[in-house]
Amino acid sequence: MKKLFVFVGDGGSGKTTLITELTKRHSDKFRKVVTCTSRSLRVGEIEGVDYYFLPVEHFMDNPNLVLIKKTENGDYYGTRKMDLQSDAHYPLLTLRFAGIRKLVDLKFENVAVVRILITEKLKIERMQQRGDSEEMISRRLQFDIVDREDIYWEGLEIIDLQATDPLNEKVERVLGAC
Repeated sequence: MKKLFVFVGDGGSGKTTLITELTKRHSDKFRKVVTCTSRSLRVGEIEGVDYYFLPVEHFMDNPNLVLIKKTENGDYYGTRKMDLQSDAHYPLLTLRFAGIRKLVDLKFENVAVVRILITEKLKIERMQQRGDSEEMISRRLQFDIVDREDIYWEGLEIIDLQATDPLNEKVERVLGAC
């Protein structure tokens, strides 16, 4: 079974950019885990690429889904267990810090956490550059503080990266952990 790489970091740290680069450069090695949602398909999204779009009922007491969460607006998100394990590719998954706690509770083994650290100043700059509103930025800054609380890192392989590290360097660090 290939190692599961879980990417965590505050908003704007570059998790999605790094996963995109790894799958583009090394499609023979890496595969992005496509998660599930109960929300409606948005313009430009593709079933099975962006998400698996499922009815709400699919999220209720489903032993094949893990890391299930319900958002404030009532939408569900989750991950199929089978997508977290592979003999062919290293699965790449983005989680919030709280998701790491759930993954540990589920007793998944052979997990490497790629933790991307970012300063608050750079985080704000990046969120502004991508067009986030001041209200959204403020909410995200508060959420990130709460999300990081009470994480149990012991026993997990941690790969610490800085958001400011060159992309090539980040890719090489993840490759080195395969």
